[in-house]
Amino acid sequence: MAKKIFKIIGIIILLLLIGILYFFWSDANLKKYDVSIEKDKIPVFSQVEFPFTHIYDSKKSLPIAPSAVIDINNDGIEEVFMGGGLSQDDEIFAFRDGKFVPITSETNFPSKGNYTSSGVAVADFDDNGFLDLIIGREDGLHIYYNNNATFTHKAIETPINEKSSPAGITVGDINKDGHLDIFLSTYIKKELMTGQTKFEDNSYGSTSALLINDGNNNFSNQTVSAGLDYIHNTFMAILVDIDKDSHLDLVVAHDTGEVRTYKNNGNETFKRIENPLTNKFAYPMGIAAGDYNNDGLIDFMFSNTGSTLPRILAKGDIKDATKFNEKWILFRNDGDFKFTDVAEEAKIANYEFSWGAVFADMNNDGLQDLLVAENYVDLAPNKLFRLPSRMLIQKEDHTFVPTEKKSGVVNPNFGITPLVSDFNNDGYLDFIWTNINSPSLAFINQGGTNNFIKIVLPKNAKTIGAKIEIATPNKKLFEWLISGEGLASDQTNSIHFGLGTEKEVKTITITLIDGSKIFVENPEINTQIKINVTEDISKNFSEEID
Repeated sequence: MAKKIFKIIGIIILLLLIGILYFFWSDANLKKYDVSIEKDKIPVFSQVEFPFTHIYDSKKSLPIAPSAVIDINNDGIEEVFMGGGLSQDDEIFAFRDGKFVPITSETNFPSKGNYTSSGVAVADFDDNGFLDLIIGREDGLHIYYNNNATFTHKAIETPINEKSSPAGITVGDINKDGHLDIFLSTYIKKELMTGQTKFEDNSYGSTSALLINDGNNNFSNQTVSAGLDYIHNTFMAILVDIDKDSHLDLVVAHDTGEVRTYKNNGNETFKRIENPLTNKFAYPMGIAAGDYNNDGLIDFMFSNTGSTLPRILAKGDIKDATKFNEKWILFRNDGDFKFTDVAEEAKIANYEFSWGAVFADMNNDGLQDLLVAENYVDLAPNKLFRLPSRMLIQKEDHTFVPTEKKSGVVNPNFGITPLVSDFNNDGYLDFIWTNINSPSLAFINQGGTNNFIKIVLPKNAKTIGAKIEIATPNKKLFEWLISGEGLASDQTNSIHFGLGTEKEVKTITITLIDGSKIFVENPEINTQIKINVTEDISKNFSEEID
């Protein structure tokens, strides 16, 4: 009888645990949000073939998988780079005849050897007009120079400490010398990990690095002199001008830590500026960057563990639980390096465990939407309960509504980041869920009646950090060309603006990081405009429209 009772009690406890887990994985915590949205605002997608399944070595590799959008031959149709696991080569794909096909052999892209690709960025490092790839692995950084769709390899001597393994990469001209510098986010090597909920141990973790280019794509570590030397695990960061002084500032997301925001002083040093997460704790991992509320200031969304894990477990070793924030974070930029966390106001605070995130206008209505990857490959409950990954469409009141089911883009795999581009060149953004240890999934937007305009910039030391402003008769829209948005990934250099029902663009103003401007007057809508930045650019210089 006693055994029977214990068995029944065990079954009850198991059912309770399953019920508790299901609650945290369900949408129950979102019931207080108004998720109503007009049907014509919901973008609809069709899935297309994408033949890449990432292979993850859980004992030796970080739980991230890099990916990037890159136009390798300057034909206006972008290809896709996917980083391989420890025993798996990287691959490059092209969208042809309605599906993605591998073209790695066409590009002479070499085998990487027995190292895990963990981060990637796209930029023209040698100024030959073609986009190159820089890839991080356990043995450091590697540049793959692009010469009209064929690649040659250069290993970079990567001066980082022995505990650190490369993760996300963001690039830009820190010191305005005309050469691309690197902020390399790092994470403690897998074999040195002793826990995933350590917040208050200041000696545990890796050290990210500021790497300054000598002009020949050799790099020196100037982290200490720049005021950026400290120990903490970091998946990614973004370089962008926050305060409109034409210097690239730095935003860093510390896993099991805080978000740090640094002002570039203009002399290869940075000053740490307080923000809503200063001296507090969270799990910020991915970063989405964009002007979600169309006020001309760049805002930042940070992923987090969200409602998936019970707070008592997620807070780990934090002694003062009031300093812990498990919710999604949205920094609204209020100007002068001041931010307000408006995630609750925007109705995104209470979602689940998330990874990479990207702002993009998926329905061409002039409002930036939010795509967020979910499911953690090393989290045991995810073996039973899978999160959908979120497509959050923005409404006119600047709140967000989940439409991933109605849009047909639910991702049951282990997501790392969305990867966004107009792959079929129809004026509506398509995207890929980059997944780890599972197949990646590609979706083509079925479009609509809204108008658009696209501006393609070269991605180099002159243009990374550029601000693009679109003026129509009724509104202004803003975007930035940045490096590293998402997580361990890099997005397109084709800057996409949905125009809604607007039928005219009066002016495009592009402000480069050196403060000079390019003006394009009365461009034709529903077209792609290619900007060719030259040495003799002036404040009243307008490039021709291709």
